[in-house]
Amino acid sequence: MKRAMLLSGISIGIVCQSFGLFLNCPIEDGEIKVIGGRDNKPQENPLSILDWKARLHTGISSSFFIDYITSPLGYIDVEFIDPNTNVKRIEQGATQTNYSSQYTIGFVSRYNLFQFQKNIALAVSAPIAIGFGNAYPSTPNVIGSNGFGNFQVPLMLNLFYGAKSTFDAEDKVGFNLGYGLEFNKIGIVHLGTIYEDKMYNKGWIMPAFSGGIQFYKGKSPVEINVKYGYRKVQDQLVDQNGNRLVGGRRLTRASSFKLSVVYFYK
Repeated sequence: MKRAMLLSGISIGIVCQSFGLFLNCPIEDGEIKVIGGRDNKPQENPLSILDWKARLHTGISSSFFIDYITSPLGYIDVEFIDPNTNVKRIEQGATQTNYSSQYTIGFVSRYNLFQFQKNIALAVSAPIAIGFGNAYPSTPNVIGSNGFGNFQVPLMLNLFYGAKSTFDAEDKVGFNLGYGLEFNKIGIVHLGTIYEDKMYNKGWIMPAFSGGIQFYKGKSPVEINVKYGYRKVQDQLVDQNGNRLVGGRRLTRASSFKLSVVYFYK
């Protein structure tokens, strides 16, 4: 019986060494001890990437007024009667929409992929947000959407340090940096026709980066976060009717900028 127990312990020890990234369980006197954490102190549960209770962080975000979005510059066919020749013409007219939010609420979910130490973690996050604001043409020389509300879904890879980086972090202050992609749809409630909405009020995806500071307000963890999304600069050469711009050209780009406060659950 003792020989069987010894062989069983050796077999499990080999498995533990094979998956040493997630488990550290040496054998001492035929007994298996699970060890984890920065100080290699015994824990009740092994540290696993699937242990969502120890890795999932959630919270609610709020943004007041500082949430601006500009759509990419686009073009659609514009049909009109030329006043000089009285002939029907079809030209490429410029389209672009701005959005300004009065209030934005979001649900922040973050999952720590790797917890290097108690106060350092690499995480993936998806701070989904719904805004309450107005969409309008970006300039008088473009066709733009007229509507209300926006929907934004970023997917970010973040590096956290300090407070709230993990549930075991003891720091009072911390910071984070992130980079990823975000989906934007502005003017959710469109005031024009369905045809117009499909033509020049489409959603789009663009790169974004973010930075934040975590701290404690009393016993509650809080983060102040800034996020900026962008696309490459575009040249606008014609107006909404397809005519050459008086100034020659206009430089513009799709972008988003948001300042938000995140209140994490403990």
